[in-house]
Amino acid sequence: MSIRSILVPLDGASDNRAVLENALKVARPFGAHVEVLHVRADARDSIPLFGEGLSGDMVEEMITNADRDATEKATALKALFAEVCAQQNVPQVENGNANEGVSASWCEHVGREDDVVSWQGRLSDLVVCARPMADSSPMRALTLNAALFESARPVLTLPNSLQAQDIGRVVAIAWNGTAQAARAVQGAMAFITRAAEVHVMTCESTISDGPSPGEELAAYLNRWGVSAQVTRFAPGPNGVGETLLEHAGSVHADLFVCGAYSHSRLVQTVLGGVTSALMDTATIPVLFGH
Repeated sequence: MSIRSILVPLDGASDNRAVLENALKVARPFGAHVEVLHVRADARDSIPLFGEGLSGDMVEEMITNADRDATEKATALKALFAEVCAQQNVPQVENGNANEGVSASWCEHVGREDDVVSWQGRLSDLVVCARPMADSSPMRALTLNAALFESARPVLTLPNSLQAQDIGRVVAIAWNGTAQAARAVQGAMAFITRAAEVHVMTCESTISDGPSPGEELAAYLNRWGVSAQVTRFAPGPNGVGETLLEHAGSVHADLFVCGAYSHSRLVQTVLGGVTSALMDTATIPVLFGH
């Protein structure tokens, strides 16, 4: 099982270089093609929001200024793309070829980033997204949700402080037997089968003497030639998400695999949950499946 195509949306925030560098490093051992996507908002879509009471000339000026700003951002991002590809010796091609090794291409669209990412994500094996941060576009959270809920693909989320590094040498899997967790494991198999260490972690309120869901997953992974270590523990005082991250840190995991939103987004927002905790506090890459 491998990864042949990776989609990487860039929005112009300060973390975009690290996002791109990490995506290319992820692609290299698989010889994958990285499609770097920038979606420019159509300034005309905002006219109904601010156009009332303005003259035609004022509206045209606002559209012109917005288009100019969008063009400047796109130009800067394309230059960043070319620079990082040159630094990492990654050829720029129109379409990656399975026999050519790692490659990358630049793609621009005009519209809503979440719509484009959900559509193009379905033609990728992996979507790499940064998590929302202070200077990122308000659209980033919508784009991340679209990738998770609409693309039907695994989504690798990167923490804002992450520098370029190898990802997937030590993999920690949060396993509770849900469909979302199963989707995450399936999406992460390319990493799991290459990892030096794999740890299956189950957080159980009541730990019995019988086989745990984690041991069942370990038996499944063994059929793939993966020898996984199983850890069972009770939730800590700060919740399941924080407890999982503490145990992942104790084994020096550099990739965490987890099902996303096994409960509704509303419940996660109001009451908190594992997905919300990982999105907010994880300092390592997290591969989500929904």
